Amino acid sequence: MTSMIKLNKKQKRFLFENYYVTAKVLDALETKGWQDFFVNHYQWELNGRDQYGFERLYLKDEDGISYTIGLNFQDDDYDKLLSIKSK
Repeated sequence: MTSMIKLNKKQKRFLFENYYVTAKVLDALETKGWQDFFVNHYQWELNGRDQYGFERLYLKDEDGISYTIGLNFQDDDYDKLLSIKSK
């Protein structure tokens, strides 16, 4: 079983910048600062592949609101994501 991988802010931005996580996926309004809200108020955790081959991404906040997103990484994007350090 794969352990959860908590993502840092730079990794979260990578997922936005490469369109793996979008406003549509999060059912969010594209107003100024919407990405910052999700980066700063949610814990993001990768938890391995599901039965369909998608990498599972969980977003959780302290109020119990959560999202589960299936990511289909292209080329070497998964390795790039994991190599991004917070500093």
